[in-house]
Amino acid sequence: MQHGSPLWQTALFFAGITFLLWEIWRGWRVGVVRSGMHLAAILVSTSLGLLAAKLVAAPFGGLGNLPGFLAGIVVGGGLGIFLFVAIWILGAVLFKRTQPQGSGVFRILWGAGGAFFGLLVGLVVLWGGISIVRSLGTFAESRVETQPDKPRPTQPRVADGLLTLKESLELGSAGRLLESVDALPPDFYELVLQIGKVTSDQQTMLRFLEYPGIQKILQNPRILDLMNDPSVIRASKEKNIFLLVSNKIVVAAVEDPALAEQLKKIDLRAALKFALESPPPSHSPSPAPPPKKRK
Repeated sequence: MQHGSPLWQTALFFAGITFLLWEIWRGWRVGVVRSGMHLAAILVSTSLGLLAAKLVAAPFGGLGNLPGFLAGIVVGGGLGIFLFVAIWILGAVLFKRTQPQGSGVFRILWGAGGAFFGLLVGLVVLWGGISIVRSLGTFAESRVETQPDKPRPTQPRVADGLLTLKESLELGSAGRLLESVDALPPDFYELVLQIGKVTSDQQTMLRFLEYPGIQKILQNPRILDLMNDPSVIRASKEKNIFLLVSNKIVVAAVEDPALAEQLKKIDLRAALKFALESPPPSHSPSPAPPPKKRK
């Protein structure tokens, strides 16, 4: 690993232990019920958000396809955040902290229970943090690999830093242990790496658009309307998500069952492989040399 550092790995582990101790202390302060509801908020919001993401992505071919993945992220992520905030607020309003419980054995048990749930909350957050760091680092790795000839100072600092964190986290036996308990499968990181390589190189992206399945989508009348509509183009340039979502042409495209069926049939992995493979050499005959002039 060219970017990994044992010093950074030690710093990451120290930060993780510090975070766990802070969560234990915070769990003691808020008490067993509040701390337990914090854990429930994480588990319930994650589970129901993932379920919603799968249901929304199903008409688009599931989370393995790009349209389904994007739809699942928007709907499932939004629902998960809403549920987490709602459960957290409910626990804060209805239940007391440890300090107002008075003194004696009951207060100790109330705080100890909160500390236990705080430990569980910290472990769950760190577990998810491993996946987030590795995902962002994998995407940054694809950006760096597409520009291997450029010196390091020209690489984006954010991408370089994320790659350093990822490779430092994966160093040695401790790194292999963290990889074994990662919530996300290895195939997911391979998919992220391929997507990053395709989106970071213009020629590769053009080849991705040349994939037969993608070409059929681009020739769909709904997609042609999107590409030619001035309001959609303006909202895309301004990165105005609200205008895009509320646009009538975008809504019509999303609700079109024929387009959804086309999107469902796209094999994203095959399209990425097609884009990343070297194009076949041209077999066009080379121009004949000009005839020699007679003396």
